[in-house]
Amino acid sequence: MNSGEQLSAPCPVCESTDTRQARVRSAFWHNDCLVVIEEVPALVCNTCGEQFYDDAAVHMIDQMRANGFPPEDAVRELRVPVFSFGKTASSEMSSEMSM
Repeated sequence: MNSGEQLSAPCPVCESTDTRQARVRSAFWHNDCLVVIEEVPALVCNTCGEQFYDDAAVHMIDQMRANGFPPEDAVRELRVPVFSFGKTASSEMSSEMSM
């Protein structure tokens, strides 16, 4: 990451120039699988928390995606709970109607 040029770049969300370099975790959907990539070099906005990447990081993520995220390349697996918005919204609407 070119720190001299990138650190003065405004945040694409809030336009703050108060950013810091960090290694972050990012999640992506690949087909029907949720994939997490750790240690991604990024700029993080200290004002709003937005994470954004330089061209080299985006290129590497694109290469990983093109390779299909083979399971044997994973360093570990995470267990992720899944929630249904429809189920939650339906039960909340039912309890509001009974009041």
